[in-house]
Amino acid sequence: MLQSLLHGMVSFVELVALSTFVGVVLCCLWTAHLRGDVGTSPRFVDVLRRLLMLCLTALVLSSIANLMQRTMEMSGLGITEALPLVPTVLFKTHYGIIGFVRSAGLGLALVVWLVGRRHIRSRGFAVFMLWAASAIAFSRSATSHAADFGDLSVQELSDWLHLLASSSWGGTLLAVALAVSPSNVADNKENQRALAETADRFYAFFGPAFALLMATGLYNAWVEVGGFEPLWTTPYGRILFLKLLLFALLTVRYIAPPQHGKEDAAFAVKFLRRTRIEALFVLPILFCVALFTHEIPARHVSHTMPDHSHTMEHGHSMEKAE
Repeated sequence: MLQSLLHGMVSFVELVALSTFVGVVLCCLWTAHLRGDVGTSPRFVDVLRRLLMLCLTALVLSSIANLMQRTMEMSGLGITEALPLVPTVLFKTHYGIIGFVRSAGLGLALVVWLVGRRHIRSRGFAVFMLWAASAIAFSRSATSHAADFGDLSVQELSDWLHLLASSSWGGTLLAVALAVSPSNVADNKENQRALAETADRFYAFFGPAFALLMATGLYNAWVEVGGFEPLWTTPYGRILFLKLLLFALLTVRYIAPPQHGKEDAAFAVKFLRRTRIEALFVLPILFCVALFTHEIPARHVSHTMPDHSHTMEHGHSMEKAE
């Protein structure tokens, strides 16, 4: 139980970092056309820049931790004994090959941040960062339970699209909640305008993102669970059920989103208040995802014998090394 919780914490950090990363980039993209001189540019842009680097750092560290965990799982050895086997995992297993996709995404993001950090509000910066985030998200889906069905399978692609949609929605909430404070919008018209523009774009973006999230989420749940009974008879199903409940509570808040009136200030403050509450729903949802990715999918439970444990999160044994 303790080991599973530790693995879940690494995945949780990774998910929060990836989601916030996507959210920050979308905020930059949505405010790219808002121009102003140095003295009037939105103050929270500087916060977004630092938050972006913090997310990249967390993604690099969680990737290293995941590599060590997976090497230990495949070899059945402790961290000291498993360390010399890391090159074997990297170059001779499916997980290692996908790891290079993740490395490419992280490398692209780091290069773009270093080269274009002074142009964080440019569309080019945002586009390159979204490509990098897509590669990182794909590497996660390609080593998840969905990848049990094969590389580039419908299940794997559905999981990838679901992760991108959820990161876009939840990540924007986290990015705004972390980067913007009430004091930043109280008396600053440029910040009010930027946040109001972000809110308008976010609510317009919500419809397509929600449709994709629901379609892929229902499909993924059907594939991994296959019925209603496993939702309360298996650990995987119970965690998934809790995630769905939290998601439903979060969705209810979008039945009647606030309308943008004539005043940017009032709308921005209202959006910020709502966002801070909704971000509190996003964190436990991501924690549930981190936990059930390390559980045996409900579809496997009836076929699993006590002496045939399923490797965590689509693990590949050393015997399956290429």
